[in-house]
Amino acid sequence: MDTLKWFFFESTLALGGCLAVVLFVLLVYWRRTLRPRPLLIGLAVGAVLLAVQALVVTQREHAVRIMDGVERDVVASQPHNLGRYLSDHFRIEETGWDKQRFLDRVREYMTRVEIRTLTRQRLEVEESSADRFQISVSYLASISTRDIAAPVLSRWLIVFVREGGPWRIQTIVPVALDRRPVSGWKGIPRP
Repeated sequence: MDTLKWFFFESTLALGGCLAVVLFVLLVYWRRTLRPRPLLIGLAVGAVLLAVQALVVTQREHAVRIMDGVERDVVASQPHNLGRYLSDHFRIEETGWDKQRFLDRVREYMTRVEIRTLTRQRLEVEESSADRFQISVSYLASISTRDIAAPVLSRWLIVFVREGGPWRIQTIVPVALDRRPVSGWKGIPRP
């Protein structure tokens, strides 16, 4: 099901490539038989499929758009922009941090740690409902502090909610840091 969703709703390249092959075959068929009807039907179906793909935005695509913005802000060391992606009800349960406390903690980390590059390794939707979904996302970051510079691999669980408008991040949970499991935010070492 995920593959079909990806093919029909998320990957213009895959759908367009498949349609191009099918339409080429139908074009050859038309040229040999002089029957244009299959080609015309193929063109109409292809146009409808591409239009539907352009109109439908999946939860994964919403997550990718939001995470693209978060990643730009993190690399630019601009945590104040991060707040626009967080829900008004953002909360880190294990620490009791609300949106403002979390942003303060991020600012503190960014004064001590420079993230030079941030590359998303994978992003998968794990749980989904009409007004809430959870993703698992992995990153490879090149970081530097006063003492070290190193690549760090991390994995995060991020919950998105829709609160009468666009999707926003409700909570962020670190799962692994440098290939070692962490016990939430308390397992993240202070720089």
